[in-house]
Amino acid sequence: MGKWEYVVLVLKTKINVNRYEREKNPIIQNVQKELNALGEEGWELVGVQNIRIETGMLFTVAYLKREKL
Repeated sequence: MGKWEYVVLVLKTKINVNRYEREKNPIIQNVQKELNALGEEGWELVGVQNIRIETGMLFTVAYLKREKL
């Protein structure tokens, strides 16, 4: 039976789109690059959750795992 290690990653997914000014490299692409880089290191995305804290702020959290060597 394999052993696993885990990473909890807060994703920066807040996207403010101004209809007059569109970014060439939206934040969501940065998230994709970050997840792809972790995938290259052997991490597998196993879950995503939105968490709202008492102040009302909302965070998106990703849970990743990989087998321990």
